[in-house]
Amino acid sequence: MRGGDISNEVPMRVIVTLDCILDRKPEMKKVLGIPVFKEEVTYNRRALSLFWNFAQKFGYSMEIAGFGYTRKEMKEILEDLDNLGTNPFNYYTAYQTVSDLVGELPYRPELVGVVDIPERGLRYGGKFIDLGRINSGS
Repeated sequence: MRGGDISNEVPMRVIVTLDCILDRKPEMKKVLGIPVFKEEVTYNRRALSLFWNFAQKFGYSMEIAGFGYTRKEMKEILEDLDNLGTNPFNYYTAYQTVSDLVGELPYRPELVGVVDIPERGLRYGGKFIDLGRINSGS
C-alpha cells in the first residue's frame, strides 16, 4: 500500500497437488464370494492444517491442483474443503497431466513452488517443495 492506495502487487503463490491432502485406504469386500477392491478416500486434516500454517507464516496464497480432474470437480473439492472448515486454498486448477503443470511453470513469475509427492518431485526442478521441508518449518 502506497499513499493510501491499494497495491497492485501480486501475492506469491504455492501450488499443492491433490495427492498431498488425500488419504487413500484400499478396502476389500466380498460380494457373492468374489473379492471386490475399492478405495476409501478422505481428506488428511493434518496436512490441511500444515498448509494453513505454512500459508499464514509466509503470507503465501495457496492453489490446489488436481491431475485428471475437471474444473467442475476441482471446484467441488474446494467447496468440500470450505465446508470442512480447514481450507488453506484460495485458488484451484485442473490439469490433465503433470506435464501440463510443468510446462506452465516458466510463465508463472508469482509461483514460489509446487508441493507434490516425492515420486514426481524431479519434474518440477527448483520449484519443487518437499513436504518434509514444510513439516520442519523452513
